[in-house]
Amino acid sequence: MGIPIYPVHLEDPLFQGFYDGLDAGELRITVDAETGEWVWYPPEVVPGKPDAVLEWRPVSAEGKAYSFTTVIRSLLPGDHKAEVPYTVILFEPDDAPGVRIAGILVDDDGVEPACDMRLRFRPVEAGDHRIAGFAPVR
Repeated sequence: MGIPIYPVHLEDPLFQGFYDGLDAGELRITVDAETGEWVWYPPEVVPGKPDAVLEWRPVSAEGKAYSFTTVIRSLLPGDHKAEVPYTVILFEPDDAPGVRIAGILVDDDGVEPACDMRLRFRPVEAGDHRIAGFAPVR
């Protein structure tokens, strides 16, 4: 399986904490500082709670695949033929039910992806940055 290489646009500070977490080897998502409720993806304003303060917190490195799809032909601009195929996973951390984090399947060694398969977070290098990778738990 390949790794998609594309530039990350960090002009939007809403996602900086996510990429800082990847650089630190952690999977971080936002949580309402007052209630402790997970809020993912981080909105500019929390619906129904415009004064909410969001914090970045690490979540469990283990969880399950909620859904997946395998990309056979890249739609990214430029030549990305060497990066396909790859499988995009929606990962649900054990301690954050209902949260779904997009990433790619890594270290699969021929294991067919499946919904509810157990996965472990493993950030991977993708050019000049890291992306969320998830490996099957054996």
